[in-house]
Amino acid sequence: MATPRLARPPTCLDCLRRLARPTATPSLAFPSLTLTQTRGVKTTKAEEEDLQGIPVRLLRDIQGFGRKHAIIRVRPGRMRNYWFPKSFAEYMTRLRFRELGLTEAAVGVRDRTFGVKLQLGDDGDGSAVLAEDGPPGATKKSKKDVLTLPPEETLVLLQTLLPPTLTFARKPISTPPPAPTPSSAPSPPRSPSLAAHAATFVDPASIPTEPFEPAPVAIFGSVSAADVLAAVKERLLAADPSQGGRVALEADGVVILGLDAGEDRVKRLGTFEVLISAGRDLEPVRRLLAVVAEE
Repeated sequence: MATPRLARPPTCLDCLRRLARPTATPSLAFPSLTLTQTRGVKTTKAEEEDLQGIPVRLLRDIQGFGRKHAIIRVRPGRMRNYWFPKSFAEYMTRLRFRELGLTEAAVGVRDRTFGVKLQLGDDGDGSAVLAEDGPPGATKKSKKDVLTLPPEETLVLLQTLLPPTLTFARKPISTPPPAPTPSSAPSPPRSPSLAAHAATFVDPASIPTEPFEPAPVAIFGSVSAADVLAAVKERLLAADPSQGGRVALEADGVVILGLDAGEDRVKRLGTFEVLISAGRDLEPVRRLLAVVAEE
């Protein structure tokens, strides 16, 4: 017996369920229908950020973003305040696209795994860790261990890339000039008769005087250990982008010498000495800390 044909496709959900359900009667058997529910593919917040921003072209390899000459989208603030001043990337305008013979279709997506190797952990939780290339069976390292340099390598970077003097510009607090002392006021004129009976003249140059020390000039704001640490990391990253961003330094490892009792930061103009420690068992790096007047 031929399979009966439907005059029109069913529109009722209950009818579709009956058609999809297998029946025992061969004469009423209809071709089985497979009902599947398709949902929209969800994108993560990181993937949405990679599709937003302005197109730029990398001028060097940047870990977590991509290789040199890759065209990706980044946030305008990152490009304006950091990458463009340091020549890490260039803006891809319409004119620049035409000069390179490219179109906007050449804009790719940020490679967040560039420079690192992802490997699934064996803990059963499905978490991913970063592992370095090595022989099979090598000990896996966590993401923090791979991204940060050992203390010995951090010490070498501090000794070779850090300048001898770290300079900070601060606005000084203006103070009124000191009032003249009575001793410096001119003496009243005396008559010749009194001058004849005056005491023996003493040369002022023969009187010993104490060396003059200018009063310290206070500044608006201050320079703390956290400020020094931020400046050190910025200089290391500018000098070596591939390794400078992997140093593991903490504010507790920065000590400023020459401060007054009870102070933990610089609050005046002057030159101080700062100790930067890369590890507990390593000798700290000594540098000068100069706080100058802001022009």
